[in-house]
Amino acid sequence: MSGSNAGTADGSVTPGVYGTLGLPSLSNAPSGPVLSATWTDRYGRLWLFGGFFPQGPKDYTMNDLWEFNPSTNQWTWQSGSSSPPCRIVQSNMNCAQVGIYGTKGIPAADNGPGGRDFAQSWTDKDGKLWLYGGSGFDSIGQLGDLNDLWVFDPDTKQWAWMNGDATLPGTGYGNPGVYGTKGTPAPANNPGGLSTAFTWTDASGNAWVFGGSGFDVNGTIGLPNNLWKFDSSLREWAWMEGSSPFYPPWIHPSVYGTQGTFASDNVPGSRWLGAAWTAADGHLWLFGGAGFDSQGNSGYLNELWQYDPSTNEWAWMAGPNVMQCAPDSNQQNCGNPSVYGQFGVPAPGNLPGGRGQFANWTGKDGHFWLLGGSGLDDFWEFDPVANEFTWVGGSDNSSGIFPVFGTLRTPAATNHPGARFNSVTWTDPSGNLWLFGGETYGVPFTDVLLNDLWKYQPANAIPAPGPDFALAVSGASLMIPSGQNATTKVMVTPSNGFDEPVAFTCSGLPAGVSCSFSPASVTPPSGAVSSTLTLTASTTMSLGRSNPLFPIAFSVGALVAIRRRPRRLLILLAISLVGLMAFTACGGGISGGGSHQPKTAILTVTATAGTLQHTATVQLTVN
Repeated sequence: MSGSNAGTADGSVTPGVYGTLGLPSLSNAPSGPVLSATWTDRYGRLWLFGGFFPQGPKDYTMNDLWEFNPSTNQWTWQSGSSSPPCRIVQSNMNCAQVGIYGTKGIPAADNGPGGRDFAQSWTDKDGKLWLYGGSGFDSIGQLGDLNDLWVFDPDTKQWAWMNGDATLPGTGYGNPGVYGTKGTPAPANNPGGLSTAFTWTDASGNAWVFGGSGFDVNGTIGLPNNLWKFDSSLREWAWMEGSSPFYPPWIHPSVYGTQGTFASDNVPGSRWLGAAWTAADGHLWLFGGAGFDSQGNSGYLNELWQYDPSTNEWAWMAGPNVMQCAPDSNQQNCGNPSVYGQFGVPAPGNLPGGRGQFANWTGKDGHFWLLGGSGLDDFWEFDPVANEFTWVGGSDNSSGIFPVFGTLRTPAATNHPGARFNSVTWTDPSGNLWLFGGETYGVPFTDVLLNDLWKYQPANAIPAPGPDFALAVSGASLMIPSGQNATTKVMVTPSNGFDEPVAFTCSGLPAGVSCSFSPASVTPPSGAVSSTLTLTASTTMSLGRSNPLFPIAFSVGALVAIRRRPRRLLILLAISLVGLMAFTACGGGISGGGSHQPKTAILTVTATAGTLQHTATVQLTVN
């Protein structure tokens, strides 16, 4: 759908095309960072923040925020820096912008998170974008695992720092967690410095965060098995499950219990970089990632877990609870192979193999999707009701690792993103799956960071409605005194990402009435926008009055009759004079004046943007 279909010659990142801040363009595109934060807002637009990429001897950690409008296929650079400065950290050249925190809880145009990757992100029920932690830079340029919480409003285009700390205890460190009472939200609670965690959003807009790499209540680094909930209404954290402080040796093995059975003692072990899905019933699902099994073996997991928020219990749903390890692996770099089954056919035994850093989505119908990871290019669909996986794309032996791009913006059965990892994903309101960048392979097998954007439409997805707008006029009627003017508001409300200029005209005006709009055209930002309609009635306009035609016509008829029959001269002349006097006494006359009847008309306001056109009507009365 967008971006480059080829890596750079030296295998470095594909450079971004930033354009002008705040202005969309078909030529704009982010660079090729990995491990960025993503959101889908209430208008169906896709957002991308930060991420990491190496460029020559320097490591760049970005803080740029991008918006992608699926309706127009255009990227817009909305905030952050296009070229961060570099500073020496731990003898490496790390390049990043520091965070500008401002006042806690107060949005401002200058605020913004520092450069980071591996952050946790979610969208609340009001459509605001939330960002927590990650590995990045604080307000004074120290690099570590952050515990700051930010919110971005897509309507105002402003960031606000909401919770956590603006500075780290030092480079390479993170702030300790504030756990409070298990299950109870509180203003001071905070998960501590955290990155690479699993993140879900429930139907109420609350966020759930599990595992990752972070710091416990004592500031000790480890691999937690904690589950946290962020209440979007209270804007407070609650520690729901897991251990604090971390117990030696800073890892937590899984407690599986009986497969398919929820229990209070069950809990997934320490892990990171796996899949997090939210089911239609509000349950949270977790698959794979790098971590530890029931025996403490480390490697890429392929077991599936389900969490019920109403009971606060986990259930192990599928996959082996012990990884296979090579005899000389020292219980590290372990993992289980995939069970593909028949292509396109769901079955209870089908299961993706151990993997991490893969792409994943939740579809419109509640099905889960999984692509690649760990050098693989296979594509899977999971039905949480049937508890079955289906292999639906890619290869079962890693032979087809190279991307097949096809023609830009043209779907084809042979198109495929290829083997990749550390990509970022979105699901749009229509149920389409979106994939951006990541690390993939070029020819011959060079590691390439791409900035390609892909779209996949599942069978149940509905075509996305195009960008459009609604038109409304304040009030159904309007009255104007002759020689004066009257005003009303014309409102334009965008939908489906509409952001084009809208011009206004009016028709159906009575003679002597003119209209104007201020401004003459509007461009909706992301919400409703208005223009003032002014109607002016001139003093010389023709209004309704007593009809002068009868007496005048009668007099002319009388004169004609006089010429034909002189004998009736006196009678007809007398009748003519009486009629003329009666007309004058009633305020008539050829020269005008006298009583006017109000004149009414139906005014039509037309709003036009390209091929789109909408109308609204107003009943107009002129006195």
